[in-house]
Amino acid sequence: MNKQLLHLIICGLLLSACSKEKSNLANTDSAPDTPIRNTINISIGGEPPTLDPDLSGDSISARVAHDFFEGLVSFNQKGEPIPGLAESWEINSDQKTYTFHLRKGIKFSDGTPITATDFVKSWQRFADPKTGSPQNNMLEIVENGVQIVKGKLPPSSLAISAPDQNTVIVKLIHPSEAFIYLLSNNQGFKVVPTKLIAVKGAAWTEPQNMVTSGAYKMTEHVVNGYITAEKNPFYYAESTVKIPQVKYLAIADPNAEFNQYQANNIDITNSIPTDRYKEIKTAYPKELYTVQQDAIYFYDFNMMRPELKDNQKLRQALVMAVDRKILTQDILGQGQTELYSYVAPTVSNGKYANLKYEWANWTREKQIAEAKKLYAEAGYGANHPLTLEISYNTLDSHKKIAVAIASMWKETLGVNVVATNMEWKTFILARQKGNYQVARDGWVAGKNITDYTDFMFLCNAPQNNSHYCNPAYDELIHGANYALDPSQKQALYTQAVMLSMNDYPIIPLYQYTYSRLIKPYIKGYNPSNNHGDDVMTKWMYF
Repeated sequence: MNKQLLHLIICGLLLSACSKEKSNLANTDSAPDTPIRNTINISIGGEPPTLDPDLSGDSISARVAHDFFEGLVSFNQKGEPIPGLAESWEINSDQKTYTFHLRKGIKFSDGTPITATDFVKSWQRFADPKTGSPQNNMLEIVENGVQIVKGKLPPSSLAISAPDQNTVIVKLIHPSEAFIYLLSNNQGFKVVPTKLIAVKGAAWTEPQNMVTSGAYKMTEHVVNGYITAEKNPFYYAESTVKIPQVKYLAIADPNAEFNQYQANNIDITNSIPTDRYKEIKTAYPKELYTVQQDAIYFYDFNMMRPELKDNQKLRQALVMAVDRKILTQDILGQGQTELYSYVAPTVSNGKYANLKYEWANWTREKQIAEAKKLYAEAGYGANHPLTLEISYNTLDSHKKIAVAIASMWKETLGVNVVATNMEWKTFILARQKGNYQVARDGWVAGKNITDYTDFMFLCNAPQNNSHYCNPAYDELIHGANYALDPSQKQALYTQAVMLSMNDYPIIPLYQYTYSRLIKPYIKGYNPSNNHGDDVMTKWMYF
């Protein structure tokens, strides 16, 4: 990238950075001597869009749901599946029938028993289109799931059954290496009090009504302020839950979050100010954790907008014009790695790490020349510049990236860009409904290729925020899912990923890292190997 463009980007970022008053960093780690505590204060990055696990489709809601609800399978700090409310399970020789055995005496937070029927009803609610879950397509792997999600069969036909009140049987349409992982961390597979929900309706998530199945239960909720919770006395592992109370703080601004951490009002941050990473790392070397994620940061093109949908050359030009090295090294600088693929290279033990654009290894000069050529062939130029709006949710790092990419597009192609921030709830609704041109996005997946291919690019998939649809892609994924031979399965997934990449519905930017400050008196939680960033407070103690 030339010096003029780098100067434009840095100046754009400094306009916002210079207007902020920086608080002085401490020169030592927080003092380990603290008073006896009953409450842990955790920043979760904003107000959860929902407290209903079936309606959850975002990381903020998931952080609370992991504490409030549990499923048949749970997970450890490495993201590996472990027994949850089911103490064990078997998989039949056909690899499509799973039999789960529930723990004895498990109960909801109001003391009522949790039975196999509760799981059946919970999954049926998750599948029901009337519930409106953004992730109910994850049930399409279960027999009749596809037809139920599309409204062609009733939820009662889902292939989950309870031959007795301690046994749950699930039948899949094809073998799946990802199924147990899905059960372990996806909110919709957790058990909810369906009888209560039938009586209370949407009000069941109010503090005075909510009944939970996890380690904690809610006691108070101040919207855009905080949520408080206390130990669930009926949780099966209640004796192992050491912290009596949790306060989840809805702080979206990392600068405000960091100030509260310095003032000892927060014990664990959700993130840190990106422009202060090096300072914080120096001042808090034992409290700052930076972890590589099985996740990608990208921008969606709205494939319902004619100016984008019908112009593949334009989309490719915009993708190529972004200098990812500038983003990862100069704008962010927290260990993020450049991304030229739709799949994080760490997924599936690196099987897809070599998938990338052919032009990824070109010189920057050659990439820019090709981007300009494609932009002109797409019908745009100095006399007819493209105008775009980048939409992003309110967060300092998102703003910096939007400003940087706007500068790159302006300098390289002459595109006029407006960057617009939105409050989280408004943003995710606009993205789901397609009320945008270009939007920030991210996908924190599990360890399997299906976590990307099945949920991000299938036609009409709820998590397909670019609204991309190519029947040939869907056909390849269908074939891969049903293939029993591992080499054939991998070959089909590879073809599908490359097909979608060559259609350019998104702009892959970088593989995520997350950075978090944790007070030294918080024990039991070490995120170093938690690449999925799924967290439960029950691991922690003072």
